[in-house]
Parts: sequence; C-alpha cells; structure tokens
Amino acid sequence: MANFFKFYNKNIAYKILVLIIAVLLLTFFFPKKEIMKYEFLEGKTWSYENLFSPFNFLVPKNSQDIDLEIQKLKKHQEIFCIKNEKTVKNIKKKLKKISIIRKNKHYNQIVHRIINTIYKYGYLDNYDNFTKQNKNSIIFLKKDKSWIPILYQNIITYDKINDLLEKNFRKKSDHGIRILKKILRKIIAPNLFYSQYYTDFFLKKKIQSIKKIKYSFTKGDNIINSNEIISKNKFQILSSFKKEYENKIWNNKKYYCLVIGYFFIISMILTLFMLYVFYFENKIFQNNRKLNFLIINILLISLITIMILKYKSKILYIIPFCILPISVRAFFNLNLSIFIHLITILLLSLITPNSFEFIFLQMIAGFLVMLTKKNISKMENLFIAAAKITITYITTFSLLTLIREGSLEKISWDTFSLFFFSGILTTLFVHPLIFLFEKLLNLTSDISLLELSDTNTPILRLLSQKAPGTLQHVLTVANIAEETAVAIGANSLLVRIGSIYHDIGKIKKSKYFIENQQNIINPHQKLSPKQSAKIILEHVSIGVKLAKKYHLPDSITDFIRTHHGNSIVYSFYEKQKKIYPNIKVDKKQFQYSGPKPFSKETAIVMIADSIEAASKSIKNPSDKDLENLVENIIEKQKIENQFSNADITLKEIEKVKQVLKKKLKNIYHTRII
Repeated sequence: MANFFKFYNKNIAYKILVLIIAVLLLTFFFPKKEIMKYEFLEGKTWSYENLFSPFNFLVPKNSQDIDLEIQKLKKHQEIFCIKNEKTVKNIKKKLKKISIIRKNKHYNQIVHRIINTIYKYGYLDNYDNFTKQNKNSIIFLKKDKSWIPILYQNIITYDKINDLLEKNFRKKSDHGIRILKKILRKIIAPNLFYSQYYTDFFLKKKIQSIKKIKYSFTKGDNIINSNEIISKNKFQILSSFKKEYENKIWNNKKYYCLVIGYFFIISMILTLFMLYVFYFENKIFQNNRKLNFLIINILLISLITIMILKYKSKILYIIPFCILPISVRAFFNLNLSIFIHLITILLLSLITPNSFEFIFLQMIAGFLVMLTKKNISKMENLFIAAAKITITYITTFSLLTLIREGSLEKISWDTFSLFFFSGILTTLFVHPLIFLFEKLLNLTSDISLLELSDTNTPILRLLSQKAPGTLQHVLTVANIAEETAVAIGANSLLVRIGSIYHDIGKIKKSKYFIENQQNIINPHQKLSPKQSAKIILEHVSIGVKLAKKYHLPDSITDFIRTHHGNSIVYSFYEKQKKIYPNIKVDKKQFQYSGPKPFSKETAIVMIADSIEAASKSIKNPSDKDLENLVENIIEKQKIENQFSNADITLKEIEKVKQVLKKKLKNIYHTRII
C-alpha cells in the first residue's frame, strides 16, 4: 500500500498522460485491416493446412498475362481490306474497246473467264503484311455495313496473275496471244486495298475485350493443399486471395472492434512496462526525461515498422530492430534494455505477418547482441555486435526454414541480404541515434562518459595548470572508487568520470586546498575560521558553475554537488569554537549545502574522496591505521545520515570498506617499497 501511494504521489499525472499518448498513437497508426497471417513465397512449400476459400473471389490476370494475350493477337492479327467496286467495271469497259478481243469470240471468252476468276474474290494489292499470311488466314472485306471473311488462298495476288494467264493461254507461240497477255497485264488492276485504319481499329477492340479474369473460385473451393509447392499460378491465386481476404471480411463493426482490441492490448503491454520501471528501475521512473527516452524508443521503432509494413512488407527484416536494446544499453543497464526489447517485439507481433517467426528471430538476436561488450564506442565492439546480429538472424532463419520445409533447397537468399543490411544499418545509425537522444533529452551515454575521461578536455587541462595536486587527488579517487563500484555492481564508468570532475571547483582558489600547498605557506593562517570555511565550502558551487560553463552532463554535475553531502568542515568549525568558547557557533556557516548523495555512485565517490584525502594526513600509515581510517570515516558518515537518500545497503557498505582497505594498503605499500 505504501508503494502504491508512493507511485501515486510521484508526478502520477504526467506518467498517466505519457502512457495514454503512447497508447493512442500506437492505436491510431496500427493497421486497421485484418492481415492474413499466412506467409508464402513463389517456389516455396505451403507449410500450413489445406486452404479452402471462405467466399467467392476472382483472380485477375496480371500484366504479364495480358501482355502475352496482346502479343498473341498481334501475331495472328486479322487483316481488313476495302474493295473498289468501280475497278471491274472500268476494266470491262476498256476491254470492249480493244478490237482483238471484240472481233475474236474465242479470245473474248477467255478474257472474260480470266476477269471473272480474278475478281470473283478480288485482286489484292501487294502489301508487306500479307507476306506473313498462310493459306488458311482470313481476310475481311467490307460489304455494305458488314465485314465478309474470305480465305487468303482464294484471293488473287500479283504472283498468281502470271500463272492464271499462262494457264488460260496455252499457245505461247501465237502472236495474238502474246499481244493479249500484254494488254491484260496492263489493264488488270487490284480492287482490294489493305486498310490500316480498320485493321488497327478492330485489333484495339479485341485488346479491349480481353477478359481480365484468369480464375474464378466459389466458396468452399480448394485453393492449395498442405505441403504443395507454390507455383507461379498458385502464387498469383494466393496473392489475390490475400487481397480479397483483407478487403472482404472488413466492415465498420470489425473496424471498431479492432480499434478497441488494439487499445486495450497496447495499454496492457505499456502498463506492464511502466510497472516494471516503477518497481525495478524506480530512479528512472522518477526521471521524466529518462522515461520519455524509453517511450520514444518504443514509438520510433514501432512507427518505422508500421511504415514498412504499409508500403513494402517484404523488406520487414531490413529494419534494425536490435538498435533499440543497444541504444538503451548505452544509457541504462542490461536488464532494462532486454525488457524494452521484449516489450517492443510483443507490441509489433500484433501487426507483423508470421508473428511466431518474427518474435523468435528478434528475441534470439536481441538477447545475443546484449552479450556484446557494453563499450560500443569502440568500432571493434560495434562491428562485433553487427556481425552477431547478422549471423544470428541467418542461422535462426535457416533453422526455422529447415523445420518448416525439411530442407534448405528453397531458402530465400533475398531474406539473407535483408539480414545483412539490418546489421549494416545498426552499425551506421546507433551512434547518431545515441548522440541525438543525448542532445534532445539531456541524457548521458557511456560513449559521452568515455569522451570525458580524456584528461585533455579543456576543464581538466585547466585543473592540471591551476591545481595539479587536485588533479592527482581526483585521479587517485577515481581509481579506488571505480574498483569499489565494480564490487557492489554500481556503474563503474559513471563513478570514475564523476570522481575525476568532482573537485573542479578548486580551480579558482587552488592554493587554499592542502593538496596544492607544495612549498608555500598555508594561506589559511592569515584568515579567520569563518573565512577559511567559506572558501572551502564555495568550491562546490564554483564547481557547479564551471560544469555548466563547460557543458558537463547533469549526471556528472551531481557528483560535484553531492561529494560532501551536508557535512561540516570540522577543522575550521572546531577552531572557531576554540577561539570563541563562550559564543555559540552557527554550524550552518561551516556546513555544505548538499544535497546528500542520492545513488550508489554518488555515495561511493563521497566515501572515496573523504578517505583518500584523510589518508594523506597520516605519515607512514600501517595496515591497522588504514583500516581504522576507513572504519571511522564511513561510521561518521553513517551517523550523519549521509547515505539516507542513496540506494546503498549496509551489506554493500561493508563491501565498500573491504575494497577501500585493500586499495589503500596497495597504494601505501607501493610507496614504502
């Protein structure tokens, strides 16, 4: 119950608003039509049960089918000709005027027989198109308003004229016959003419009349059997069925039911995510920027997937899904990155085809890539991660194919290329994405922390010049604090970088701090305890200002603010009491303003800083001296409740003691040797 009220009181309104916005966005963008869950590819085996049509549907011809029919029509194109009715009349008039024909009855009969034979069906003008016609081809002649079909072999052509004349005039030596042949060759003319217009017109009509339907299925018809190879025709049938399925079963009632279903299932998944963060990552839950980062990551990868599914679902696996856990891992811990990946994949499985394959592939790849070294700032580790992603995808997909089809003969190489490009995209975009989130949401990744570890940064170079003793101090603190963080499972990299920058406030008045007082008189001897305490206390606020000036992340500034908690500068406080024994000394004038450490990391740095500084005051310390020093300082901090806001346990504090004792002994024994 206490946890419940804690949940309710910690900016609950904002969290609920963010959750509702995320749910509404996903509900709005998720596809609203039911998607057929069967996956199929041409040449593959249909690995599901026998499929029967639940409704009537038609399979339209594709563009290739129609192109083939058009080519066939053109190859056997019908020829249309126009007949000139005046041609024969004119020829007969001319023949009557020729005396050799008019006076010789025999010649007259032969000529009229030839004319009647030639023009019975017609004499066709030679044209290139007719050279392709065979004897069974049809020629269409226009008669009145109709078209009469005539066999091409019955049509007279120029080549047939000579044969016809030779056949009818057998006496080749006769002078009159030769004259008559010559006359006829000049007079006889074509009366049939090819019509390009009508030929093209009727071809166009035939093309327009091509049936667009290839197959017709009625309800209950078998579409494909289990384990049947998906041929080209079957693939076309299945594609048409899928399209019809997604359109035909849809109506307004189903639309609203689907929206309601989406809303509640997405709400359940995202609520599960929020509860996990609340119970197991409460510091992140209390930080709105970090919570926004996680939700934006989920929404971003979801919207990319929705767009790909809408416009090109076949390239689904080119999406670099593993970029999500890698980018989250750069900011947070392993458990959270895996959980975020799991939540996102569960959400997307609602809309992806073949959801089992999708979940299995993404979970295996996501889990394995998380085993890569966390330091992805090194290109070597990033390439290892990309290689793991690609190899895991290919191996897992191959094994799933082997289980489904019993062989790898028809495995899709195109899918392999998608896996490869997914790994490449992960490599290319993970660093820019992390950088973008750092700038937009003011977060700090391990990549940025590693960049800050370079002692050549402007602020550390300034520290080296102005306060070299302090630089040595912070580097020593960084070494022992980092080891301590590893021992209790804290963020060792954050602890190291926080340690390095925690005392940058000493730059301004470096000589007032003992580690920088080499071969000089202690300037505090000329100051009152109050003045000295004020200078010492100010190094925290000065450090915060410098952190802001040099654009250090908030997570590093926290170490500056908390490394003394709200402790008191006891040396000057006690000195003030001795000087003015009868006056009540105001502790606040000698007390740091805080805040107290609020995490394991900031607590570790406070402990390590105090112990390292105190150890310098002991000359030639023994092991027992160092052990007592560690015990006394930590016990004093416990009494002052310096750890009250930090999530560090007593058991972890004991581990911290053991590590610090060991480290101090190593440091001072090395010096003795």
